Amino acid sequence: MQGKILSPQLIIGDDGKHYEYDKNDVINLDGKDLALLTGSQVDFVSFDERVAKSIYIINENVNVSSILSADRISSARAKALWGIGLEFFSCIPNIGYIGQSIGIVGFVLYSMAIYSVSKAAASKSLFKNYITAVISGFLGVFLFVLAIRLLANGEHVSIGTSTIAVLLLAMIALIVAIYFYKVHAELARLSGGSLFLWSFWIYTVSVLLYFVFGIFTGFAGFITFAAFAVSIIVLVPLFVAWWRFKKLEKR
Repeated sequence: MQGKILSPQLIIGDDGKHYEYDKNDVINLDGKDLALLTGSQVDFVSFDERVAKSIYIINENVNVSSILSADRISSARAKALWGIGLEFFSCIPNIGYIGQSIGIVGFVLYSMAIYSVSKAAASKSLFKNYITAVISGFLGVFLFVLAIRLLANGEHVSIGTSTIAVLLLAMIALIVAIYFYKVHAELARLSGGSLFLWSFWIYTVSVLLYFVFGIFTGFAGFITFAAFAVSIIVLVPLFVAWWRFKKLEKR
């Protein structure tokens, strides 16, 4: 008999009847999350009117709404990978507002991934640290871009003002670094892998070099190219770290 998956415990057959089942009876599940396969077409054997056995998925349907709403590691992983992929695409030079729009979608998906991991792990600090780092980071970038434009336009800035601006940027950068370190350290602990921490250190060094070169060159073309290069260097190890994150490690 054939039917569709309604939930991780229920199938509706072509005869209109509902059949309970156990995931161990799905022959070709291959570690997939049944909650994300709602609507998939299956073939099964029923020994009575209530239980389905020997279930085989014949037409897999990935439920996007379940991916976006679920607080599971598999869901978080999918959102993070899509988010990083979109962020990488948005960093390609000279694609304008399209790239910015794609980047915003990627950022939202990645934020949702962090939130999902936070919920799945019952962590009170992960998402809070992430939001603190993001807000501080946006403020730092805004001030940095403002400083670059003032220098490029030949605006006169007093030594006192410059000193205050540099100290403010340094303080914000330190806050961002501290909270992003906390986020990546917790992800490394929850995933049982050190690649999240490695991606943090690569990110820190790359962004630091990017800012230094940006200040000293003030060359917009170089800054654009450098931003793309930094994106590749930072996003690749982060993508691999999420790819390997398939279950929560025991504390």
